[in-house]
Amino acid sequence: MLDHKRLQDMFDLLGCEEPLGVTYAENAPDTSLTPAPDSGHACIVNYLRMARAKKTSVHFSADVVGCMGGWVYLGYALPAPERIVHFVTTGWQGQEGERYLPAPDSMRRFLKDLDVRPAPAPFCAAKPLSLFREGEEPLLAVFHCRGETLTGLAMLAGFALDDHDAVAMPFGSGCANIFAWPLTYRRRGLKKAVIGGADPSCRPFMGVDELSFTVTTDVLLAMQEAFPRSFLKGKTWAGVKKKIDRSRKRWEENAAR
Repeated sequence: MLDHKRLQDMFDLLGCEEPLGVTYAENAPDTSLTPAPDSGHACIVNYLRMARAKKTSVHFSADVVGCMGGWVYLGYALPAPERIVHFVTTGWQGQEGERYLPAPDSMRRFLKDLDVRPAPAPFCAAKPLSLFREGEEPLLAVFHCRGETLTGLAMLAGFALDDHDAVAMPFGSGCANIFAWPLTYRRRGLKKAVIGGADPSCRPFMGVDELSFTVTTDVLLAMQEAFPRSFLKGKTWAGVKKKIDRSRKRWEENAAR
């Protein structure tokens, strides 16, 4: 079981904000931000940014599609429409493509490898981990952080899992790496942490130098149990932590201007 006090001690050592927990549910949260019907494009990564900033819940519904690609990676728009295959690559019906992969067949291979499954429930919600009630645990934990903290998370995942290949950074949109890839690895029997945020389309909704780091709950639990005996308690990490504190102070000062 996740121990929120122990986890906060781990977050303090890592110098990171608490992650967002992600769940699928039969009912929408009582109080939550969500895309309105017929309101146009709604980036999932932007809603996650709002959940972090406002310390609140956000959710997405099978019935209200806010992003063509995002709802594929949530498992609500399957099979992936052919428009996605062309939009991510060479273009669609006269519209310029994103050119993130070189050809439509490249995207088809990616979707086959990613192997997104239908969502297990009609609503997908995300909120800060501290807002989860006793006995309620997330399916995924999503961190947002810059370089030094990211190295700590990656090293801790490898330490906790005793696996030098514990961290992956596969191709994918911001939401694919946050939602779909971690669940795909789990279905394959692999415990993996997934780094995301390389997708240029999601960068406007992430902080400068910020990337995502997502783990399934079992991996987070392993990290919670392992961190007291890890490098996080050593002198080397104490030096890195000073850099994290300086970085945070600098970015907070810049944001205030």
